[in-house]
Amino acid sequence: LFLFFLCCDSQAVIEPTTSGYTCSLNQTTSPCQTYVYYRAVAPDFLDLASVGDLFSVSRLMISNPSNISSPSSPLVPFQSMFVPIQCSCNRINSSMSISYAGLNYTIKAGNNFYFVSTSQFQNLTSYQSVEVVNPTLVPT
Repeated sequence: LFLFFLCCDSQAVIEPTTSGYTCSLNQTTSPCQTYVYYRAVAPDFLDLASVGDLFSVSRLMISNPSNISSPSSPLVPFQSMFVPIQCSCNRINSSMSISYAGLNYTIKAGNNFYFVSTSQFQNLTSYQSVEVVNPTLVPT
């Protein structure tokens, strides 16, 4: 499963759709470095290692901007943190390009796009956008 998060060029005023923010591949802007706001949730995400694995970043990359004293500190439920991501403009099909941060995620048996987007990724993406980026994937 390939996930993405809706990102947008900070200089553009573009309204997102459920599929994401459209962009032009010939734009001269470089990839966007930004942060997502994420909260620690039980049972799977109460340490920086599991959150870092989810977003493919190191513990230190989360602990520093989140003002967490130690990368090995346990998290308390609903503790706020900032997780760095990188967005870029990507072609989805012959008529559509959207800006997103691509992350790899292995969907577990019994999960669906809605669960992954709302629970694991706390609505940072929509299930529709996950379907757009993964047109041939059928969760089981």
